[in-house]
Amino acid sequence: MLVTLARRHGLRVRLLELDESGWDFLVGHAVDEDGTHWVLRVPRRRAVSELIEGERRLLAHLRPRLPVALPDWEICTPELIAYRRLEGRPLGPEHPTTLEHQWWREPTEGFFTELGAVVAARHRTQLSEVERLGIPVSGHRDLREEVDDHLRLARGMFVVPAEKVARWRSWIDDDHSWSGPADLRLVHADLHPGHTLVDESGQLTGILDWTDAAVDDPALDFVAVHNAFGEGGLTRLLAGYAQAGGGVRAGFESHVRLLSEFRFSVSLGMYAVESGRGEFWEVAQRRLLA
Repeated sequence: MLVTLARRHGLRVRLLELDESGWDFLVGHAVDEDGTHWVLRVPRRRAVSELIEGERRLLAHLRPRLPVALPDWEICTPELIAYRRLEGRPLGPEHPTTLEHQWWREPTEGFFTELGAVVAARHRTQLSEVERLGIPVSGHRDLREEVDDHLRLARGMFVVPAEKVARWRSWIDDDHSWSGPADLRLVHADLHPGHTLVDESGQLTGILDWTDAAVDDPALDFVAVHNAFGEGGLTRLLAGYAQAGGGVRAGFESHVRLLSEFRFSVSLGMYAVESGRGEFWEVAQRRLLA
């Protein structure tokens, strides 16, 4: 299918590998007759197709403004995206069913400094510019209301320990934990190790998959690192962010921890229910009971 789609759009390639781990796209790694390597992305759902044009405009806007490589789409249609493969490899792609990271190498100290600088640079993007690109813009209460709704629904679908319910309930109800209108930033919102490219030395070279980009709570750019690397990773990323001029509000680090814990258990469970991914339901339940 991928090769046929590519040929329909004038790109003749041979498929090398099919990656079905992505939640939003089926991805193919291919090579053309000149030996150039390509990445082919096919959206899994109509809702994802509707985000493609906004993502294309955002990438074009950010490429000259960020100190890291971003995909440059040469084919962009509702049914197929194709771009020349960027240098580097994903640091730690997720296993398609267990969601455990499959590490290529250990991240270096410089990785967190570099990633923090990229996040800080992106957070300085003028929101008025982002709105013109057609990127989703959330209200400052949207994420909080989503979390509240997910917790209510999850208690009827999963076994959720009482101590976790109490901790999350206290967090949701605490006005000081959450972003105000002035705190919102342009976020990637899915910066897990499978979307960060590194070279042989461990230096950050590129960032992939901007489908979830939006104007939203800046904590969304820190939760995946906390989930993957724990407290040490979060501390190092925040240090790199601050070194590059990024500022955070009081209580931000605690907010990131709680949001990370919640999104990678409760919100994962909600996604599993909505998408019918039973294997993700099981992962979410295990994490809730851990």
